[in-house]
Amino acid sequence: MILHCDKDQRSMDMETASDMLQLLLGKHWPLFTQFDQFLDQSKYKVINKDQWCNILEFSRTINHDLSNYDLDGAWPVMLDEFVEWLKIQRGEETSSTEARGS
Repeated sequence: MILHCDKDQRSMDMETASDMLQLLLGKHWPLFTQFDQFLDQSKYKVINKDQWCNILEFSRTINHDLSNYDLDGAWPVMLDEFVEWLKIQRGEETSSTEARGS
């Protein structure tokens, strides 16, 4: 796989992003496998620069049990949706819909 980086590029397709995340986080982030499954099942076709940076930050700062995840934090919607998806996968109750007033 040859990647050409364009300094003006603001997003990457999901297949490339998934491969890059696998290389970067696959062995280091306990939630990577679940996050990759979430991306496979999601509506997202690309990952933008903001999402990319926040995925990396999320992987470094949020505990694998999500105990320090703040629903009212400034995470991109993609990561809020991942947390909700993961809680459903784990059989945990989710309250993000009610909390956000949606």
